[in-house]
Amino acid sequence: MTEVPADVRAHLRGRIREIIKEEGWGSPGEGEIILELPREFAHGDLATTAAFTLAKSLRKSPRDLAGRLAERLTPDGVIGRVEVAGGGYVNVFLGDAVWEHMLADITEGGGKYGHSRLLAGERFLVEFVSANPTGPLVVANARAAAFGDSLCRCLAAAGAAVEREYYVNDAGMQVRNLGLSVLARLAEIGGGTAELPPDGYHGEYVKDIASALPAAVAGEGDAEKRAEKAADFAVSRMLEGQKDDLALLGVRFDNWFRERKLHDSGAVWKALDALVKSGDTFESGGAVWFRATKYGDEKERVMRKSDGNPTYTLPDMAYHLDKFSRGYTRLINILGADHQMEIRTLESVLKAVGAPTDRMEVIIVQFVHLKRGNEKVVMSKRSGSIVTIRELVEDVGVDAARFFFLLRAPTSHLDFDIELAKKTTEENPVYYIQYAHARLSSLMSFAGHQGVRPAARPAAADLAEPEARLVLRKLARYPMVVEKAALGRAPHLLTHEMLELAQAVHQFYTKHRVVGAGSPAAESARLALVAAARRVIANGLGLLGVSAPEKM
Repeated sequence: MTEVPADVRAHLRGRIREIIKEEGWGSPGEGEIILELPREFAHGDLATTAAFTLAKSLRKSPRDLAGRLAERLTPDGVIGRVEVAGGGYVNVFLGDAVWEHMLADITEGGGKYGHSRLLAGERFLVEFVSANPTGPLVVANARAAAFGDSLCRCLAAAGAAVEREYYVNDAGMQVRNLGLSVLARLAEIGGGTAELPPDGYHGEYVKDIASALPAAVAGEGDAEKRAEKAADFAVSRMLEGQKDDLALLGVRFDNWFRERKLHDSGAVWKALDALVKSGDTFESGGAVWFRATKYGDEKERVMRKSDGNPTYTLPDMAYHLDKFSRGYTRLINILGADHQMEIRTLESVLKAVGAPTDRMEVIIVQFVHLKRGNEKVVMSKRSGSIVTIRELVEDVGVDAARFFFLLRAPTSHLDFDIELAKKTTEENPVYYIQYAHARLSSLMSFAGHQGVRPAARPAAADLAEPEARLVLRKLARYPMVVEKAALGRAPHLLTHEMLELAQAVHQFYTKHRVVGAGSPAAESARLALVAAARRVIANGLGLLGVSAPEKM
């Protein structure tokens, strides 16, 4: 029996590295031999571009070097066969021993199959959603929530320690305007006229908050004090609602960090002091300015306004300095597209005070275009025309909501097709994948009743059919896709991988019998394949935060 290494890719890299040395082509470093997942199965299970890299230094034809590599990469049980393609790609088709070993690994790994220690020792703080507590969470927030939560799951699957954080902007003019809006609605409820501030909030939820406002809050103190108390009450109510809505979407946070904490502790002004000491500020018109153009910005930026209040950037700077002080190895900020300009200034002020910005990365989540028929739904917390997370989840379900939000990379605009998300047909991708899992679960149950058990280590020769091999190859790709999803901050890769696996499963199921396959060896081998595919679908959906039903 061929011994299969725990890491097939590391084994192949080692073989290629040895060949390069023996051929006198140099001594490549660890990161120089790249193994890729080919886009098409006809191009093998793994492909290397090593010949192209070597050709530059050796001044030889990539195709000739690839040919020599292919000659030397002889079949050994791990390698089934090797082909040269294009101008110098070396495509590797894995051997039967790999498939047999992999099926045993899936059985042994269970819910942990696909997990790795790739990011072991890393501590991630992932901040996402962080919507102002001035209104219900809407569809755009839901996309960031689904993406952030799934990314955290992928990072954890790759071995990282991960914390989820929500930054609560409970200070500033927007919160004050919310308090004034609540008091205006309270006056309207009492028979008076509602006089909303110019940037007030018009949604029905403001009336609901006003109706629940305690008499002690509504009646005490001067106008400014009443507005402050009303704002505190409103923020508290909004946060309760936001937590409930996020839980409905399957998202929970480890930390809820309050901006007010930064103001109360003096951290905001400490951040300004540090910036002044950097020498990159100046005073003009009673305000403190940051020399942002020195860091590539288009103009200088105000940090403290002439009225003595900080601008948006200063508490945000203090918040990130606090993040850095907590010992995380990586900070990930997931922000909406409307924050792109603010991020440039934030990164500049952090660099000015010597913060380790190389440990911080920002991911911008683009807008969601939600449609009802051909009519685009306009969303605004102030106008009151909104579609909330709760409304969407109640309409299409949490599984469809999360899956559809993860269909595209966060940097791409997303058209959310509500009608498609509600369909219980093969047109709906999440239904199609869940149906594959339910189908396999039903088959496993039926086989058990018939006394058929999956083979502990099936022979690859009993899974030689093209449809079976397609499923095997998809299962083998899964751990690599999980790694790519974590390293590339790209959980959307899993939605497409699960869809392709489901397609392969349906093809196999339609064409081949499992119970009654013709021989006990074929039955047990095919049932082992069914069990492995079922497990990987459940694992993949789990990283997306989507359920894997047993029946549908």
